[in-house]
Amino acid sequence: MGAPARDFLLTPAFSRGVGGSVASLVGMLLTTVAVLALAYWVTRWIGRRGMPGFSASGTEGLQVLWQLSLGKSERLVLVRLDRHCLLLGVTSGGISVLSELTEEEAAKWLQKREEVARQPSFLEVLRDNLPKKK
Repeated sequence: MGAPARDFLLTPAFSRGVGGSVASLVGMLLTTVAVLALAYWVTRWIGRRGMPGFSASGTEGLQVLWQLSLGKSERLVLVRLDRHCLLLGVTSGGISVLSELTEEEAAKWLQKREEVARQPSFLEVLRDNLPKKK
C-alpha cells in the first residue's frame, strides 16, 4: 500500500466517517426494531381491549338475520334489534326501513335462525368423519 493511501486511511476525517456510518446504521436498526416492537405491542393491546372510544356493547342487541343482494349496491336486510325485527332497504344512498315485522312473523325468522345455529359446523362434521388415529 502506498504512502498516500495509508495516510488517507489513517486521517481522522476518514475514521470519523466510517465510525459515524456504522453508528448511524446501528442506530437506524435499533430504531426500526423499536418501532416494530411498539407496533406489535399496540396491535395486541387493541386486539385484547378494543379501540379506545369505541364500544362493542352498542351492537349487542343487533343481529342480521337475513340479507338478499338485489344489485350492485342494493340489498334487503332483515335485522333484529332487541325484540323488534326490521326489514331494511340498503342502497348506496342510504338505509330505509321498509317494514317492521309483527311478533308472529319475527318468531318464524328467529325459529329458523335457531335451527340453523343447531346444525353442526363444517369442522365438527369433518372431525366426526375423519378416521381416528390409533
